[in-house]
Amino acid sequence: MALELKSFTGARKAAIFLATMGADVSAKIFKGFDDTEIETLSTELSRLPTVDEGVTSAVLREFMEMALTKQYITTGGMSYALEVLEKALGSARAVEIVQRIESVVQPVRFSAVKRADPNQLLSILRREHPQTVALILANLEPDLAASILPGLSDEVRAEVIVRVATIDKTSPEVIRQVEQVLERQVAAGFAAGVTYGEGTKTVAEVLNRVDPATQKSILERLDETSPGLAEQIRALMFTFEDLIHVDDRGLQRVIQDADQKDLVLSLKAATEDVIAKIFKNMSERTASIVKQEIEFLGPVRLKDVEEAQRRVVAITRRLKDAGEIVVAGPGEGEQVVG
Repeated sequence: MALELKSFTGARKAAIFLATMGADVSAKIFKGFDDTEIETLSTELSRLPTVDEGVTSAVLREFMEMALTKQYITTGGMSYALEVLEKALGSARAVEIVQRIESVVQPVRFSAVKRADPNQLLSILRREHPQTVALILANLEPDLAASILPGLSDEVRAEVIVRVATIDKTSPEVIRQVEQVLERQVAAGFAAGVTYGEGTKTVAEVLNRVDPATQKSILERLDETSPGLAEQIRALMFTFEDLIHVDDRGLQRVIQDADQKDLVLSLKAATEDVIAKIFKNMSERTASIVKQEIEFLGPVRLKDVEEAQRRVVAITRRLKDAGEIVVAGPGEGEQVVG
């Protein structure tokens, strides 16, 4: 199983870990990432295939080893970590883990390029000068570089090999410029259309559980780099404003199951369409009480409103997944058959 994991990128293993932890835990973990990291993991999750149980166990075991190693390094330094790991895992495995921890803190060149699909990367490199191809391959993992070489023409491949073998120190500024150009091309490749797997649903579930500001930031970033993926994620997400697409009978059930305090808070920052639909599906007495409570509520923290809306949305998703209510897609109207 360890050999199988070696072919996995760090992002792929992180995606497996997040998928295993579930949407609630993943949402909390996402809060510690920057936009680029979130974009990377969201994309990787969306492309995640069915994962063998043995691979999942190996990823979780590796995560624990890395976490413990960082803890050892923090408490006693690199030598102490190596000593402890050697006793527990043997010398070879201990050295491997410590080296990987050390590499994490080093700047990674061509990180976006390394995350690209090999076929997409090959398509890009076929249009580049052999010197540029050599520079990039010299900065890739050997396995990834080896998967690229066979796709080049015999003539270009031979020249690239020579240039890689004789490559000298390259100016950091030149590397940075090449990296930027390649990253834009990789992003353009995503925009042109990539097939995403069932993991898109996992991403949507995670984003359903983060705060609206984070949702907005992530989706806007994906709109720029991977619009196809952003569209798929939005189609699978469900927000408070999507209550407008719940059929009347279903919305009455949501109102019945939701805490009235949550409904009052939720409506404090809802759109007029959603407010009108919710009141339409309340009894006159209940609607009158809720309106009075909203008036008496006064100023409230936006965070509290968003939390209340998430609780109402969670009830709606639960009922929808159980098949107890009908939710029409945006623009579809209430298409219900009896």
